[in-house]
Amino acid sequence: MAQNIVTLPVDAQYQQRIRHILAAADFDFFDAPHAFYRAKGPGCTAVFYCSGKLVLQGVNALTLAAVLGLEEPAVPEAPAVKDASTRYDEALALHPDPKPQAWIGQDEVGKGDFFGPLVVVSVRVERDRVPLLAELGVTDSKSLGDKKMRAMANDLRAVVAHQAVILNPEAYNRLYAKIGNLNRLLAWAHARALEDLLAEAPAPYALVDKFADESVLKRALMEAGRGIVLAQRTKAESDPAVATASILARDIFLGRMDALSRSAGLIIPRGAGSPVLAAGRKLVAKHGPDALGRFAKLHFKTSGQILNR
Repeated sequence: MAQNIVTLPVDAQYQQRIRHILAAADFDFFDAPHAFYRAKGPGCTAVFYCSGKLVLQGVNALTLAAVLGLEEPAVPEAPAVKDASTRYDEALALHPDPKPQAWIGQDEVGKGDFFGPLVVVSVRVERDRVPLLAELGVTDSKSLGDKKMRAMANDLRAVVAHQAVILNPEAYNRLYAKIGNLNRLLAWAHARALEDLLAEAPAPYALVDKFADESVLKRALMEAGRGIVLAQRTKAESDPAVATASILARDIFLGRMDALSRSAGLIIPRGAGSPVLAAGRKLVAKHGPDALGRFAKLHFKTSGQILNR
């Protein structure tokens, strides 16, 4: 029978009322990350996320939505799910044969930003979760507004295995001084994230958004990474696993940027343009030149412009 998935926006104030209805229908309740609860009952699993989203999955998902009075009668849900998932068909067709039932996608955020960390995220996606990712609206994080993207990230953490390598500016600067090359630093971070995830959630195939010649990353791979099929592709965010990784990486990056702004006592901007230069000069005037390495990637030419070197 078809495994229907229904995703509905529901005001968080109704989470207790819905819990009572589910309890009366013999659902069992469990804790779930970023959710009020996860409930499992006859032919259906319900997760009520703190973001105000109720996800129903199972053969009885449509029936339960109707019982809760939350169905959208003018739009049949099952065909909508099928149509949504087709956005990934072209990317999934590029997977090696036999098509993996689970695979890993990786992306990074922060390599072009003067301020803030470098974040690499590795995500494992199971093929039967692809319709759910489509329903949640997963796409390249650069095409999403910050508010929507960050709410989506909370939901995604609950449905995919993932690992992150986060190099805050001080750690980034130490590692760059040791390695001396951005692409090799990126390769190290990607290899580390992949190794960490494979130890927790094995997969036979991984796809990385290409950032350098393929040999750079392959030389950095560790034991587990060398044992799987690894592909690198430009615009790999069309793949749902890489798109999910891009969302989680950007969410972490923005959270760390907010923390840096609070620490600096001024707005720390993204990118590497004139607002960044102005903020850097304010930062140095307020905290001294030695503070710049706590907030920024020092090998950027912007450092010399700020410090007049």
